[in-house]
Amino acid sequence: MPSAPTSLPFSDTFAHPGDPLPAHLERVAVRAAASIAPGARAEIRAIAFVAGLFHDLGKATPWFQDYLLRSGKRSALSHHAELGALLVWWYSAGLGWPLRQRLAVFIAVRRHHGALDFQDWPRLFERTRAEWRDPECPLHRQLAALDLAGIHAWLGALVTRYPALGLSSAPEPLTPERIEARLRERQVGGSKLRRAFGPLDDALATLAGFGALLAVDKTDAALQGGRIVRQTLPAEAVEVYKHQAFSSHAHARGKKPVSLSQRREQIAATVADTWIAHLDHALLTLTAPTGAGKTLAILDAALRARSRLAARGGHAPRIIYCLPFTSVIDQNHAVFRAVLRANRLADREDLLLKHHHLTDALFRTEGAEYQADGAGQLLTETWQSELVVTTFHQLLHSLLSPRNANLKRAGQLTGAIVLLDEVQALPLRYWESLRQVLMAAARTLDTRFVLLTATRPLIFEPGDSLELLPDHDTHFRAMTRTRLHAHHRDPCNLDALAERLSLDLQRDLRPVLIILNRRQTVRRLFEALRDSLPERPLVALSTDLTPWDRRARIRLIQRLLRKGRPVIAVTTQLVEAGVDFSFPMVHRDLAPLDSIIQSAGRCNRHGENGSNPGEVHLWQLQDTRSDGSAGGPLWRCVYDAALIEITVETLGVADTWNESDFLELSERYFAGCRARQDQQRIDEQLARGDLIGVESDFRLIEELPRIALFVVRKPEDARLWERYRQLSDDPALSPAEQERG
Repeated sequence: MPSAPTSLPFSDTFAHPGDPLPAHLERVAVRAAASIAPGARAEIRAIAFVAGLFHDLGKATPWFQDYLLRSGKRSALSHHAELGALLVWWYSAGLGWPLRQRLAVFIAVRRHHGALDFQDWPRLFERTRAEWRDPECPLHRQLAALDLAGIHAWLGALVTRYPALGLSSAPEPLTPERIEARLRERQVGGSKLRRAFGPLDDALATLAGFGALLAVDKTDAALQGGRIVRQTLPAEAVEVYKHQAFSSHAHARGKKPVSLSQRREQIAATVADTWIAHLDHALLTLTAPTGAGKTLAILDAALRARSRLAARGGHAPRIIYCLPFTSVIDQNHAVFRAVLRANRLADREDLLLKHHHLTDALFRTEGAEYQADGAGQLLTETWQSELVVTTFHQLLHSLLSPRNANLKRAGQLTGAIVLLDEVQALPLRYWESLRQVLMAAARTLDTRFVLLTATRPLIFEPGDSLELLPDHDTHFRAMTRTRLHAHHRDPCNLDALAERLSLDLQRDLRPVLIILNRRQTVRRLFEALRDSLPERPLVALSTDLTPWDRRARIRLIQRLLRKGRPVIAVTTQLVEAGVDFSFPMVHRDLAPLDSIIQSAGRCNRHGENGSNPGEVHLWQLQDTRSDGSAGGPLWRCVYDAALIEITVETLGVADTWNESDFLELSERYFAGCRARQDQQRIDEQLARGDLIGVESDFRLIEELPRIALFVVRKPEDARLWERYRQLSDDPALSPAEQERG
């Protein structure tokens, strides 16, 4: 073992160069506790505060101080997290906390630099207790080298400064013997440890306290003790935006019937009024037809609810708007940005933030701009904003993950308003688990959830939630925009469909949207139509394109539609949810019924056809073998057979279905799905602390082998690539220096 450098009094130690350790610990503790919403379970705030006090306390050893201030060399004796966990275990005993809360704060301190890579909640504590029995364990030397009297005096002084946090009036004597006695306590034997955690609520409280510590500690270091100040959002922002935007919009969409516009306003008013009248309901749903203005309606209602809750409790909830796919986030983010601009609010990430795995991560506030390669990424990933637009993946992995990178958002969910749009896209096998997680988060974290959909999946059971549009069935029955034509009972191959479409589209010059299940099929049909219809504007769209190219082509299609051009768009299902297309005719390869109804939402979306319903044609495409014979259906490569079977059963033998029937069809379809789909109980794994199992079994998107590509399209792309090569090929640069470059 290395010899000990000269010891320092605790008051003279540092957390980072120029940042005294006692000040850092107190600052992080206070801010972590303050980040927890008042309505969340009180123990979460206590966990965050005490974990903040102890998370870096192990840095007070002379070995860490030597590493930090002089040598820069690490050793087993310069590690600090396990020593801090040992000290917080001693301290929490004097607070009279229940065993699960003591384990929670121990875990938070022990793993604040790592993942929760264990299979039950007591595992880390049992490991530390076993290591302590070895007299050569570094913890013994580290503990003996601490200024225990200085730490004890510091902790005692905190009691008078923060009486509301329930700290003990005087910590018990801090000695190595007392710490060892706490480790050996009989009342924390194996069986008691294993039974310490009970329902899922306990697990979520632990993760929220841990996440609050992570977010504050990391941002405190990145901002050198600074922090992002909370901002205000006007409750009437959407009303102001509509007043400015829709008078001119009405001109641009002169064909839109007044009745549809009035229905959208009626829906928006009902949603807002219902929510305000039931502010304390934490589980909500909004079921409305596609194209009924759900996005603006729910943003308006959420802003009004946020304002009421802030006035009542002194805490403004963050609004977290979630979508299933990155491909549709840009459009919704653009709508929200337009709303804020109409209210003369600047384009700043502390007001409106977009977060997914491809986010640029530049973060701007009123007085600063944080770059993506520095604090900007951290501020983005910890959602330091009032209105966040993100994916289901980012939201759900904030709780259903062992990874530090994900869990640092868990504290931000306390008191938040979470809007889950197109919720039917969540895999059916997780519905019961997600139901349990959302209900537990509502009880424990004071989080409000709204599930938005046009197809009413059975994630919540009757009685779980409040419907924000109580008369939604009336609105569905009144919709006459589309008619579904069922051709799927007579399968055909792609060549036959291409030939039929070519003949039809030579005579019919209306714009057409064709949604297929596979990228290869999109390419083949695009090439066939390009050869047979050279005079028609033709656009292909799939995830084979870069995100930049996808956005450009979506804008191109929208521009051609506005100009009345007879555009033919051939695309995968990436457009079926959240993309504002409105075609008079849509063709769809067979898919689960909720996807078919979402695709129908891209047809005559704004009622441009007047009294004539738009046409949605459903096909079942087959593969063709090398000998020319018919192969299997193309949906088999994308969807579970059970979902297609239920879809076919639900549609039955009818040749056509009207839009007014879609709600009833959806309810029958999801009832069939729920009856057949086995449920994977991720919630039970989380409750018992099997975070390794959660990571293994919770997959919103199936992981496939990936290859990183850099696509050069413009001269500046080539220059950026050349700079990257120079940095990556320079052997004199460390990985950290290469990343900074």
